[in-house]
Amino acid sequence: MRKRYLLLVLTILLGFALLAVDNYTQEASAPLTENQTAEADYYGEILFNRRFNEQGALEQSFSAQRSTHFPTTQDTVFDGPVIHIQDEDGSYWQVQAQLGTMNDQDDLLRLRQDVEIRPLKRHSSATDEVVINTSSLDYLTKQQVAQTTEPVTIVNPQTQITATGMRMDLKTQRMELHSEVTTHHAPE
Repeated sequence: MRKRYLLLVLTILLGFALLAVDNYTQEASAPLTENQTAEADYYGEILFNRRFNEQGALEQSFSAQRSTHFPTTQDTVFDGPVIHIQDEDGSYWQVQAQLGTMNDQDDLLRLRQDVEIRPLKRHSSATDEVVINTSSLDYLTKQQVAQTTEPVTIVNPQTQITATGMRMDLKTQRMELHSEVTTHHAPE
């Protein structure tokens, strides 16, 4: 009989010990607070990335002043992103913005705030400089396509074009303006 009571008491003590361990592990792995989930897991300063084609020629380069990665959303936020793309003619285009975000799972770079697309000058005497401005732009990095549904302004020294929505293949230099297209031309 004593052995039964002793076994019962030991079983109860073991049960309480297991409950205490379970409570302790639940407290240690408590859900993250809202502030903790918004914390970045790494930062980067002065980021450079280059992509080459099958022939080994530079096809696209990306730089940013700063990058911040958030593990819960798997997003990276870039400050001052700049992209250089070489088109089929060998000319370079530059796409830049104040902010950019990219998810780890796709090749879509979302550019926001003062987005600008322009060809890079080969000669300092170039007078036909084109500048494309918009407030936000989605850039598909693998296809080298820039698109937006926001208002767009395209300016060169003699012409100003405004539109709502645009799609531009930077590789082939083909642009589609979606709606509300207005052109003002001032001949020299």
